[in-house]
Order: sequence, then C-alpha cells, then structure tokens
Amino acid sequence: MPPSKEGNSSDHEGLAFDAALIKPIRRSGRRKLFVITSIVGAVVVVLALALGLGLGLGLKKTSHSSYVTTNSSFLLDPNFVVTSTPTTRYYEFVISEAVGSPDGLERPMLVVNNQFPGPLVEVNSGDELVVNVFNQLSNGTTIHWHGQLQNGTNYMDGTNGITQCPIPPGMNFTYRFTINPNQYGTFWYHAHASTQYTDGIYGPLIIHSPSEPIYGQYDREALVILSDWYNVMSSGLLAQYLSVAGIDGSNYGGVNPGAEPPPDSGLINGKMTGSSLDLQPNLRYRLRLINMGTLTEFMFSVDSHVLSVVEADGTSLAPVNVHRVPIHVAQRYSVILTTNQTAGSYNIRAEMQTACYKLGNPNLNTMVLATMTYGASPTTPNTQDWSDAIPSLCLDLDSTMIVPQIAINPPNSTDIVQVFMSFQQTTQSGGKQMLAFMNSTSWLADSTNPTLLQMSDPFIQTAFDSNQLVVVHDNITVVDLILGNYDDASHPFHLHGHVFWILGEGDGNYVPGVSQLNTINPPRRDTLTIPGYGWIVIRFITDNPGLWAFHCHIGWHMAAGLLMQFASLPSQIQQLRIPSYLFEQCAQQSGGLVAS
Repeated sequence: MPPSKEGNSSDHEGLAFDAALIKPIRRSGRRKLFVITSIVGAVVVVLALALGLGLGLGLKKTSHSSYVTTNSSFLLDPNFVVTSTPTTRYYEFVISEAVGSPDGLERPMLVVNNQFPGPLVEVNSGDELVVNVFNQLSNGTTIHWHGQLQNGTNYMDGTNGITQCPIPPGMNFTYRFTINPNQYGTFWYHAHASTQYTDGIYGPLIIHSPSEPIYGQYDREALVILSDWYNVMSSGLLAQYLSVAGIDGSNYGGVNPGAEPPPDSGLINGKMTGSSLDLQPNLRYRLRLINMGTLTEFMFSVDSHVLSVVEADGTSLAPVNVHRVPIHVAQRYSVILTTNQTAGSYNIRAEMQTACYKLGNPNLNTMVLATMTYGASPTTPNTQDWSDAIPSLCLDLDSTMIVPQIAINPPNSTDIVQVFMSFQQTTQSGGKQMLAFMNSTSWLADSTNPTLLQMSDPFIQTAFDSNQLVVVHDNITVVDLILGNYDDASHPFHLHGHVFWILGEGDGNYVPGVSQLNTINPPRRDTLTIPGYGWIVIRFITDNPGLWAFHCHIGWHMAAGLLMQFASLPSQIQQLRIPSYLFEQCAQQSGGLVAS
C-alpha cells in the first residue's frame, strides 16, 4: 500500500509559468494598517509550468471530457419524500482522477464517481447518513461535510490533521453520522486535504424537513453551484504560492502579501458555458445557491426576475427581495424565483468579484452565464442585466437582510477570545517566505497524528505543537470570538461543528464598549465574511465535544496556515467512540499528504 505523503515545493522543481500575464491589483480606498519590514528584493522565477498557468498560453481547447455531468441532476426530484421519520441513506463515493474540460480546456481533475460536480446527497433531518469513500488517487484524501454539526461524531468531520488522517491510496473510509434533527437547508461536501477540492472534489448536500419554516413556500427546487476554475492542478500552483518567489514570480517584496493565483474561469453547475435550467411556467422555484469555489465571491442574479432570499447557511430567513445576491466562498443561500415573466430564455448571471483579487488575469471572463428557460424552447437569451450597480467590495448581504425566521437571542457571553489574522514574512525563511497567521501561529496539518487523536489519549492533552493554535474549553462556555483582519481583502471564515451568531462587524479595530453589537435575533450561519482591515464578532456555545476548525475558506489561505481550532469539553472527547479503522489508517501514514 503506497503511503500518503506531504507535498512540498521540491516536488515541483523545474515547473513555472509566464509571470508577465499576471497583473497586480491595487485596491483603492483601503487603509494600509501596517507595513511588513525586512522587505526582500524581488526574485523573478524564470521557470515554465509544464502545463502553463492557463492564462492565455495557447493551451488546447477541446470539447472532449471523460467525466459525467448532466443538468438533470441539478433539478431536485419533486417526488423525494420529505418526512420526519428517519431512515438510513447509503452512498458510495469513488475518488479518482479523470480528464475533463469544464471551461473547454482539457486537464486532469479529481472527481467523485466520475462526476463533476459530485453526486447529490439528499436526506431528511434525523436520517443516518453512511458514505463509504474509496480512494483511488495516488495520494491521501478526506471528505468534510460542510455545515454538519456532528454532535457526538466529531471524528466524522473529515478534516485532515484535526479529526482524521487522510484516507490512504487504495483504501476506503466509511463516514457514518446522524443528521441533526433540528438541522435543514443547503449544505455541501468537499475534500478537506490541502487544496484538493479546487481540482473538483465537491458536491451538494441537501437536508429536507417538514419543520423547516420555509417548507411548502415553493413548488420546485434546483441547484445552482458556483465555482472558480484553474487550468492546471492546484498542487503546482500551491507550491508556487508558498514559495519564496510567490505566485507571480516576485512576491512583490512583501508589499502584496498573500497574493493568490487568479482563476482562469468561472463555472455554473460545472460549466463555463452551456449550463441551463429548463423550468415550468408559473411556479415558485427554490434555487439553492452554493459557492464551491476556492477564491472568488460571486454576485448572482437572473435577468428580469426578483429573488426572494429565504435561507442563509441552513438558517431560514424572513423573506427579503433583491436583484442580486453576493455569495462568498463556502456560503449558501436559497432564493425563491417565480417563473411568471414572458415565456422564453433568460440569462442567469454569476459575476466574479475580481476587485477582491490581489493579482489580475487579463484573460478571465468575469461574467459567467447560464440559461433559464420556461414556457418556450431554449434559445440564446438577449435579456438585460439589472441596471443597479454591483458593489466593488466582497461583503455579505447587509445584516439587516439576514433575519432568522425563528428568533433566537444569544445567551450572555462567559469568555472572550481575540484573534488577529495576517500575512507575514517568516523569520525561519530570513524574512523571505510569506505565510498566513492566526495570532502568531501558522497552521500546518499533522497528517499522521490529528489533534483529535492527541486529545483522545487517556491522558488529556491540552498542549500542542507550535503549528497548532488550539483554544480549550473544559466546560460549556458562551464564547465571543473577536476576529481582526490585518489584510486589505475580505475573507470567508467557516467554523466547523457550530452555528454562530454574528453580533457585529466594521472597519478598523474592534473597540469594546464602543463598537456596536446586536444581540436581538442577530444573523445565524456557519460561514462569515470579515471585511478588509476590519473586525467581526461572533458568539457560539462550546456544547459540542470535539476539535473544531475555524479557518479561512479561501483554499490558498488555509493551506498557507490561516486556521485555528477550538477544543470543546476534553473530558467528553475522551468518551467518543472513535472507530478503530481511523487509528489504523493513521498508522498507514508516512509523512502526511500530497495535495493533488
């Protein structure tokens, strides 16, 4: 059995790209909060990526693909029985490499069951979900069930280096957990090992319930999966991103910290062009929007159709009508669209918010289009976009528009945790390499000894190595997490195993007693957006035993270290019934994980 191993920059020596095609973006109107010292002179890397970076390098376009994707899978079956009577639902996933061309350019991909996006997982609240994952990759992998509370089953969270070791090549791992009876809405699953999901390992997870407040307020349902896409495997890009030179070949001497690879295209339901929804007239459709991208916030709209926002990250909302919905990486919204306009075809639009990139791609088509048709044969739409301006900043819907239908005021906090995120040049590299930090810690996955297994040891461990920032709460605690952003870009952060309240956010630094907080039915969700050079305060309860990641969901940033953990109720972690095969697969490891 070949072991999983950790990828590093030496795995990609001799590979590079044409840096001239990547342009830095200078965001105006942003305040510079600090200047990183010890600026290193620019080093231009004159290497040529074997596949090219995909930014206009004359790569071959083709219509051939060896993966399967059909639009029929994006229209949910209206005959699915929504019930409060639980059952067990079984799925088998085969994770493998295949050749595909989502944007017309053929490249190797990582896929689930030879499909892209991966197959729909559809359950009811209270169901037991069993997914047997077979790893046919040459590297280890894991699957995370984004937004699932995993109360009592932290070891099924699927987070490499935290709740499990990667599934070794040629082996399988059975994820078995119960959907929380009080959880419903729009979720997704994805690889949670390095940047693997960037290459295609992701798909939708839909939870139905007759108790969902918005249940019965629509006639049909459809999925709209948004994602950005790269023309080469993420492992090569990651090696360059983490190198001293940086992704653009110069690292800008530290003045453009954390500059990420700009994508080559955007996709709607797995395609850059050609995706379509064939609907019926005079019906209310619940469009379940999911951003499965790596870097990009999208602005979603449908020509001539008002969208009623009714869900955010599994929380039912008081309906609010909008023309456009901003959706950052890993977030989900449900909108109700009524097919009551003139019969015909309309543009579905997903505008990529490139103002939030640190590097530009001159060949990127930022307006991703799909077609919605009802009451007529499909044609190429000639409909017009809404005339109202698109905001230039990557931010969520205004908090006044995210009002939970079931009002819950948070309890008073009993602890305060303050964390600052930043990009810094490391002293270990002589001030040359840029990494991401939560306070003074840059996370690095321990793929042979996850923190959950360390804490499940008979002797309760509360101290971890220098690459792990772990906040431990021995008792049930109401935590105010104050997150400060020392970067000029906004960042989507996800907290595993919890739904949190968003009490407030703003520019600059949070000032206790001065910065305004709302504790009257504030927004509840599992993925937030913190503004550039700003702050956000969330409140959550540590009543779910386990090790829970809190991380930026921009894939490049998490891989660079932008992750911390909350260890809740160590004494109860000791009592978790962790499957023996999880320990056995950790014993199979030899140095960790190769990303892609």
